[in-house]
Amino acid sequence: MNSLPELSDDAIIDVAREGGFAFIPKLSSPRRIALAQLDPPQREHVCSVLRHALRLGEPPGEQSRAGRGDQRYYRIEISYATQQQVGNLVILIPEDLAPPELVQLWHDGQ
Repeated sequence: MNSLPELSDDAIIDVAREGGFAFIPKLSSPRRIALAQLDPPQREHVCSVLRHALRLGEPPGEQSRAGRGDQRYYRIEISYATQQQVGNLVILIPEDLAPPELVQLWHDGQ
């Protein structure tokens, strides 16, 4: 997976747990994190978790291991804008590969 782009105050991170046998919206509990609302230590923590997660994730697609059968996965969507580009990055991480820091980020939203 690509490296994490430079994230400024404009960056928005959405983290959700999806998949499984039945769709139960309450279990998804999507979290939206706006970097502009975080203090510098929190921002660095979130970016560190994202950098680690990028190494484990894969883009959505037919070949993705995430979401097959009854497997849950974490869906991370990063919307960002830098001086050079505006972009959107989506990665999927199977629940069994998700690092504890990512699970905590999804659970607490920070």
